[in-house]
Amino acid sequence: MASVAQLIMLILAANTGQDNSYPSLLAPILRHLENTLELHLRSTEDFNNILVQTLLEQKDLPLKVAINQVVSESDSILHHFFIYEDVHKLHENLEEFTQSHGFYIVALERSVGAVEEQQLMLQFMETIWRQHGHNRIYYVQQKTKEVLLYNPFTQSTVLVEDSLSYQRIYSNLHGYVLRAYIFDSVYSALYGDGATKQVLKVTGPDAKVADTVAKHLNLTLNYIWPDDEFFGGRQPNGTFNGGIGRAHRRELDVIFAGFFIKDYLTTRIQFSAAVYMDDLCLFVQKAQRIPQSIVPLFAVRLDVWLCFLLVGFICSFIWMCLRALNLAVHIEGNERVKGVHYLSVGWRIFVDTWVVWVRVNINRFPPFNSERIFLASLCLVSVIFGALLESSLATAYIRPLYYRDPNTLAELDDSQIPIYIKHSAFKDDLFFGSDYEVYRRLNAKMLLVGEGEDRLISMVAKRGKFAGVTRSASLELNDRRFIMTHMVHKIPECPKTYHIGYVLPYPSPYIEGINNILLHILAGGILDFWINEMKERAKMNIHQYPEYLAELSVGKWKVFTLKDVQLAFYALAIGCVLASLVFLLEFWFKSS
Repeated sequence: MASVAQLIMLILAANTGQDNSYPSLLAPILRHLENTLELHLRSTEDFNNILVQTLLEQKDLPLKVAINQVVSESDSILHHFFIYEDVHKLHENLEEFTQSHGFYIVALERSVGAVEEQQLMLQFMETIWRQHGHNRIYYVQQKTKEVLLYNPFTQSTVLVEDSLSYQRIYSNLHGYVLRAYIFDSVYSALYGDGATKQVLKVTGPDAKVADTVAKHLNLTLNYIWPDDEFFGGRQPNGTFNGGIGRAHRRELDVIFAGFFIKDYLTTRIQFSAAVYMDDLCLFVQKAQRIPQSIVPLFAVRLDVWLCFLLVGFICSFIWMCLRALNLAVHIEGNERVKGVHYLSVGWRIFVDTWVVWVRVNINRFPPFNSERIFLASLCLVSVIFGALLESSLATAYIRPLYYRDPNTLAELDDSQIPIYIKHSAFKDDLFFGSDYEVYRRLNAKMLLVGEGEDRLISMVAKRGKFAGVTRSASLELNDRRFIMTHMVHKIPECPKTYHIGYVLPYPSPYIEGINNILLHILAGGILDFWINEMKERAKMNIHQYPEYLAELSVGKWKVFTLKDVQLAFYALAIGCVLASLVFLLEFWFKSS
């Protein structure tokens, strides 16, 4: 309590009449304050320091005062203030500057004047940068009333002039080497020597983004050979592998491969600005091709066949009703049907309706004008239906038909096939945590498998009996041939859509500079242009695959053979058998 009372008295007794230019001097620093600033004082005498008094007098400035206390590693305070007598005392307290989440303000009571002190100062700054990877330490020289920052890329100090002084350091890295990570993904490809694990070349839109960032920030990218687990994630034992693991352990500076922006169960990574979006989809083996012998039955949809049959029966009924009305009201012409039994008339009308409905000429025209008009309209409708059937049948012979594929996740669930995934992260990306019953059942069917010499999509295309998971854009690029050659079917209902960004360790001093370049690229539509260019190139390259050319029958006409018309012979055979059965029944009735 005595120390608190003494602190209040010291603040109230501060000399407010003296010239104090520190508020304007500290303004560029305090604008970046995101949390509490902790003042680490050596003793209560430090309250007499004009710089300390200036900080205490700032309105709306969250402060915490610690007297003669060591900074704890578990301390949640992001920003710290220290005061030292000279640069030698500063160098003795090197261990106080391990945290890299916020910034530090270091007040030096004696200016750095001698060459030896200047070298010691630069050595201290370089040590902090090499060991802890940060340089956001504002050095306030009270004698000269200057605020300095360390530029690790020129290994010199810069004078803080405004709130953008720190950002300007990272706008030009002067060729500084960054450890970059990239691998074979949807929009990136890596070429290198597997024996020496040396990256020779990277291509794709992601690689072009990396080159653009490197050009505008004047940095050099040193690509690290990727792990077997490209993306990586959290393991059951709590460790991390792949790109996530390397960023978690700060073994790299930036990953220029697209990652889903989601929780990877670590607070040591961060994402750049979202660069594009993509769906996470499932695919299965394409359904089998319908045999040529029954293709005409599948030439049109089932509802068209049902409509065709239903209209035929309805038209027969309407014609019968017209005939009954004509006979009932004694319309002229009924003398031609005298003495004919009504059942015989109804049967004759039923047969004539179906004869006209299948576009065959009838032998006898109806005797009443109303029926003739109805028959003319029936002929017109039969022409429309016939044209539809014929065009569909011709298309079916030219373009092969396939049995129905699953088009919804519910249909995939009903098929009872397992879902194979090649990345452990997909286990949490698709269905985990959903209350939807279908999602829960599909989540239970997911199995993690290792991708060997044969890729997962190739396994699905050849063997089937299981589904795979991939990004939608992948089926439009490298795996486009599997869709174009009808080897794989993409289920249109995709369970998840993600924003995608690049990954950096957290915290990273490069995040603002990289985001600035990325936002300019996105605003200009340059990344979309690169992606569309890659998709168009994938469309052109599809012609190099023999199976695709064979599927299109390039340079050949469709030649009909007996196999194409075998259904007609089957129908003829069935008709002959039925005719024989009817003949035998009639013969038996007549004999009896």
